[in-house]
Amino acid sequence: MTGAVISGLIASSLAVLVVRRRSSAVVLVAVQSFVLGLYALTQHPRTSAALAVTGAIVIVKALLLPALLLLTVRRAPKERPIATELPALTRLMIPLALALALERMIPRFGFTSAGVEHTAVAMLALGVLTAVVRRAVIFQALGFLVAENGIYLAGLSLAGGLPVFIEMGLVFDLVVVVSVAAAFAAKIHERLGSGDSSLLEALHD
Repeated sequence: MTGAVISGLIASSLAVLVVRRRSSAVVLVAVQSFVLGLYALTQHPRTSAALAVTGAIVIVKALLLPALLLLTVRRAPKERPIATELPALTRLMIPLALALALERMIPRFGFTSAGVEHTAVAMLALGVLTAVVRRAVIFQALGFLVAENGIYLAGLSLAGGLPVFIEMGLVFDLVVVVSVAAAFAAKIHERLGSGDSSLLEALHD
């Protein structure tokens, strides 16, 4: 994996923490997933089964799930800025510092490249932190997509790669999580007029 691709994966993960438009963040994650899919095609053995599984994963992660999230954005337009969200610079600096600290603490796991190992750990950390610090449900779903992309990159970089059934299981779980998040975002926007998940804290039985 080239330095430019590694830099692009990290930059897109960081951008999801900062950008204001949900549609822009969805496109960033779609491109990230597509790049990982191309990388997977170069890593897999050239068998029809492996190529079919990889192609299916690319279609789901880079096309179908982003399309679902974009449809949700169109059906639930954001009417006002989310006041409870941290400033953009704070959203960037705190997760970046935590991701760098985590990357230093995690031992080597036998990855084929130290650069890929660092990238996978950083993407996993940044994805989880995106789901924590962003208030909009769509951004939280995108955080899980970024984290899963980090796990997928790590699996591709291990000797022998991920078994096919694990790859399919990860994608199935991801489809369920993102589908639920999309439905949840549309419903709370319908009821509360915003995708801000922090508004749910004011609800009581």
